[in-house]
Amino acid sequence: MDGGTGLTHRLRLYAAESLGLTMELLAHDDSALMQSIMVNNPADANGYLLYPDGAPRFRLLYTNGGDAGRHGRALGDTGRQRIRDFCARGGTYIGTCAGAYLAALSHQDSGVFPYFYHLWPGRVKATGITSSATGHFVPESSPLLRYYNFGGDYYIARVPHNGGCFANESLDFPPETEILLRYDTTGHRAHRKVSCWAWKGADTSGRIVLTGSHPEGYSYGERLQFMMGMIRYALDGQGAPRLKGILANGVPRVMNQPTGSDPAFVMIGDRQYHHFACDIPPGCETLTVYLIGADSTDFNLYLHPGDFAFRSVAEYADTNPGNIKLLRVNFPISGRWFVGVECATTVTASGDSFPVYSGRVDVLNGVPYQIVARWGPIGIAENRGTGQKQLLLTPNPFRTTFTVNVPENVSQVMIVDKSGRIRARAPENGLTFSSNLIKWQPDRAIEPGVYHILIRTNARTLRLRIVYLGR
Repeated sequence: MDGGTGLTHRLRLYAAESLGLTMELLAHDDSALMQSIMVNNPADANGYLLYPDGAPRFRLLYTNGGDAGRHGRALGDTGRQRIRDFCARGGTYIGTCAGAYLAALSHQDSGVFPYFYHLWPGRVKATGITSSATGHFVPESSPLLRYYNFGGDYYIARVPHNGGCFANESLDFPPETEILLRYDTTGHRAHRKVSCWAWKGADTSGRIVLTGSHPEGYSYGERLQFMMGMIRYALDGQGAPRLKGILANGVPRVMNQPTGSDPAFVMIGDRQYHHFACDIPPGCETLTVYLIGADSTDFNLYLHPGDFAFRSVAEYADTNPGNIKLLRVNFPISGRWFVGVECATTVTASGDSFPVYSGRVDVLNGVPYQIVARWGPIGIAENRGTGQKQLLLTPNPFRTTFTVNVPENVSQVMIVDKSGRIRARAPENGLTFSSNLIKWQPDRAIEPGVYHILIRTNARTLRLRIVYLGR
C-alpha cells in the first residue's frame, strides 16, 4: 500500500484484512525514504516492488488518495517506471482518487502528463466535488457483481469523495476499458459518468482497477464490499506466468546474473518462482530434474505435465529444507513438462509506517542456482569428464546409496570433494567395490554437495561427477 510523499498515510486497509491478505505499507512523507523503498537501495537494486529480473514482487499495489502530482514528481522518472514495469510484468494496481489520477494518461484534454504512470491509456477529468459523498450505480454487466450483490438494488450509497475524477468517455477512451460503476451525483457534471473502471492491456500484464471516490476507509457494509470487490477483481487479473526458457536434455541452466542483465539468466529473489519447460519425446523411461542452489538458502522444486508448476498444483515436488533438490519421474508421458523453482528463503519484515527488512536481506538482490533436466533410457548417463556414455550410474543425484558398474577390473576407489580433499577411501567410510561394481553409502559426516569418484582400473583412472542430496 503506497501512502508515500503527498498521499494519505494510511496504516490499515480493512478490505485487505477482511480478505485475509498480508500487506506491507509505506505511510510516510519522506521523499528520500520513498526513493529507497520504491526505486533502489544498497540491499535491493530494483526497489521493493520488483524482483532482480524485473518481475513483480507483490501481487497488488494499492495507491492512496492525496496529491497525485506531488507524489509522481517525488517518485521521479525511475520510480514511475518501476510501477509501469510492475504492472507490465503481471502485477495488479488499484488506485482511489489520487491513485486513479496517477494511473491515467493525463487529467488534461491533450498531451501526456509527465508525472502520471500511464498505466491506463485513457484520460480522467475532475468531478469538481469536494468534501462530500457520492452514490454509485452498479451496471448489470459490472464484474463486481461476481463477488457481491450490494443489497440487490445495484446501488452503493454515501461513498466519501474529495476532488476525485471520472473516466473521460468522450476523449481517447480506450475501447477495452470495463465500466464497473457510474456516479449518482445529480446536478453535477459527474452524474452518470464512469466512477470505477478496469483495464488489462495483455495476458501477461496485470489488471488496473480505479475509482475517483474513497471506499478504502470502511470496515463494514457495501463500501467495504466496494473496495473488496476492486481488490478481488484486480487479483483475478494477474498477469500469466512467463517461461525463463526451454531446458535442453542434460545441459545445465545457470541462473547467476545480477539485476540489469538478461532476465532469462538473472538470479532468483525471495519467495519468487522461476519457470522452465522441457519437451519429452515418446518412449522416455525416466525424467530427472535436479537443482543446486546457493549455500544456506532453501529452494523448492516442482514438476508438472502440461501446465506451470506451482506448489498448489504440481504433481511432483521437493520442498525439504536445503539448496539441493531432486525430482525423478519414471516413464513420463510425452509432451511439455513444466519446472518450477521457488526460492523459499525470505527477509523478515517489520515497521509500523514503512517496511524494515532484516535477516537474509541478500536475497533481495537475488541468489544463484543451477538446474539440469535429463531424460532418456533408464541407467544411461553422460559424464563429459571421461567420455564414457554407457556407465551405469544408479542413481545420480542420489540420497542414500550410489552404485556404478565399470566394464573393467577395479583396483582402487576414492571419493573427493570440490576442494580435492579425500572424503572416503574403499573399503572404508561406506565405500566398497568388487571387480567392476562400486557402491557408496555416505555416513552422517558427509555433507550434501558435488563430489568426484576416482576409479583406478588396470588400464586407466576414471573421474566421475556425482551429486549427493543428503538423507
